Amino acid sequence: MGRMIRIELYRAFHGKELKTAMLLGGLLGLAHFVLEVIPSVSHIFDGYHPDIASSVVGNVTESWMGGMINPEINIYQMVVFLLITIPYAASFYADRKSGILKNIAVRGEKREYLAAKSVAVFMTAGVSAVFPLLLNLMLTMTMFPVINYDWYQLPNYKALFMNLAVKNVIAYCIVYMALIFVFAGLIAGLALSLSLYANNRFVVLSLPFLICIVSGRLVAYSGNPVIRGLAIQKVFYVPQSSPTTLVSLCILFVVLVLCGYVHFMVRGVKMDVL
Repeated sequence: MGRMIRIELYRAFHGKELKTAMLLGGLLGLAHFVLEVIPSVSHIFDGYHPDIASSVVGNVTESWMGGMINPEINIYQMVVFLLITIPYAASFYADRKSGILKNIAVRGEKREYLAAKSVAVFMTAGVSAVFPLLLNLMLTMTMFPVINYDWYQLPNYKALFMNLAVKNVIAYCIVYMALIFVFAGLIAGLALSLSLYANNRFVVLSLPFLICIVSGRLVAYSGNPVIRGLAIQKVFYVPQSSPTTLVSLCILFVVLVLCGYVHFMVRGVKMDVL
């Protein structure tokens, strides 16, 4: 098992697809830094008034891509579903078409291969989803001071991890990126499940994007906050102006695990590839 995981991780992290996804995501994070952060440096004190308790100097909390509503984060919450699948989600389909899977099945290592494939897909999806945010945060920290949220700055008092945000904003950013990492990896599992049936690489890469966007739109206007929180885009919308809920996250987690990696493992083991 360990040898197979190392092989799959090597293939995943040395492939040009991951580099492409990170480049595209990195350009988005860099675009926000150039278009939004750098121009605002000269106005760092514009919003600060000593006599107003809610006023603060320009800071990382407000200025980075995940801090406040901005065009780049709006683009990110849409394209992230493609960034997730580009790196390695279609690799099982490619292995099936190339005959690699037949050789593995003959050697009796199919179950180990499927588990290793799942680990590699999960990891590369998480990295490609988090990289634009992490790059932008680090760049913004070179230009602005780090100031914790106060209750006047919070986009929504019901947002996830807000108690942590007012105590340590960097810890909040790390925790939220970890959440994005996990759900990015789970969404990539949908592509793996689809690759069991698909006869086209484009379908494997694009269908999770369509599923996430369409399902999000279907529940976005529900009057029930739990149902509304099932819109998966909310997980990737870091400003949390319209946040998801913990119950919604638990439901999404279970559904994605079952429809993704569990189905992939169960159906993949039974799949006749010879």
